[in-house]
Amino acid sequence: MANNINKKIEIDVNDAVKLLTKLVEIPSIKDQENDKIINLIEKELKDIGCLAQVYTANSEDVADHPVFSPLPEGIPKKQKYITGTIKGSGGGKSILLYSHVDTENVVNRNLWNADPFKLVKKGDKLYGLGSNDAKSGVAACIMALKVIKEMGLKLKGDVVTLASNEKFGGAAGPLVFFTKECKSDGALYVHAPESADGLGEIEVSTKGVLSFKITVFGEKPALKEEGIPHSYISIKDGINAIEKTTQIIDAFKEYANIRDQKYNKKMEITTFNIGRIKGGEASVVVADKCELECGIIFSTEETIQSIIKEVNNLVQKITEEDAYLKKYPPKVEIIGVRANPAFNNLNDELLLILKESMKETGDYELSHFGQHTASATRYPINCVNIPAFAFGPKANNSYKPNEWVSEEQYIKSIEILVRSIIKYCK
Repeated sequence: MANNINKKIEIDVNDAVKLLTKLVEIPSIKDQENDKIINLIEKELKDIGCLAQVYTANSEDVADHPVFSPLPEGIPKKQKYITGTIKGSGGGKSILLYSHVDTENVVNRNLWNADPFKLVKKGDKLYGLGSNDAKSGVAACIMALKVIKEMGLKLKGDVVTLASNEKFGGAAGPLVFFTKECKSDGALYVHAPESADGLGEIEVSTKGVLSFKITVFGEKPALKEEGIPHSYISIKDGINAIEKTTQIIDAFKEYANIRDQKYNKKMEITTFNIGRIKGGEASVVVADKCELECGIIFSTEETIQSIIKEVNNLVQKITEEDAYLKKYPPKVEIIGVRANPAFNNLNDELLLILKESMKETGDYELSHFGQHTASATRYPINCVNIPAFAFGPKANNSYKPNEWVSEEQYIKSIEILVRSIIKYCK
């Protein structure tokens, strides 16, 4: 049977909303195990005739990866993820559709206008925890496979969907999948844009991020009276870690200026920020430790490794010039989520197909977006060297109570996926 892209694409709105309702009803908070929601997705994929495969991502398996982000204490180190596949006949390009199942915490139930785990419709808005971030994306991917199956299309390339935990840097989800399992030629990440612009906005690149902490050590003077922390024989005998840290701050200010002059002549593509300083016990007590936390966001050709090398060299230079620091050198460590930037070819076939599909679906005003930091599009681009673009329905209240997604655009995002699949995998 020949594939006819002009054939009317019919999406059962009730089925789509029902699926999103089921996903929202199952808690899948980012710091909890996700077994229940993966089990539901497995059933849904099997019911529509897809090959469903459940895996366990062990973050320790990718601990040596250059962009591995250690999970915070208490977060499960192992999480399940699932793929659903419609096998092609061969000879065509394969596509991956993906999103994440983990949500933010409810935090304060009193700030929600309704039960966060119930999908509530008010006008065009579907409210519920994860409706925006990002269960509407997960549901859209599953529904797209369902529509392809119902249309009876015979595609040459495979169509694969992935649902996993992505928050906290993806160590127990996409990083494992994209370093081990991905065999697709191109990928579409379905996630409501945090800008709230909705359909038409296409994420074509993502910024990198590096956060690091420098711990500077000092030395308290000897005391006249034990138990009285400020009764020094002579305060001049101490080494104040905060004062030593100011030398590093001054050096990093200069480093930030150099980066600004080098990279930001035409537009701001990198930033440097000193975000946190922590040191000392009291105003009259000499600080014997001070922590300085800095962050760099970058859309340059640099990598985490090249930047942290510059940071280490700078700290080493300061250390060599100071007798005390040379004896007790500061400690530099990478902290938090880290990511390299990722870029696509703006003439890539998949991007052109996605744009065409958007125009056919709703004649949306198209725009490129590349301001998001550490987007999940970085995984296929950097780990597998395949194009990856992100788009999603209009939504709002990301990371806040009463998050919502537009029902109309949720349905339209399914149609866009179906059209893109047919064109790419024909």
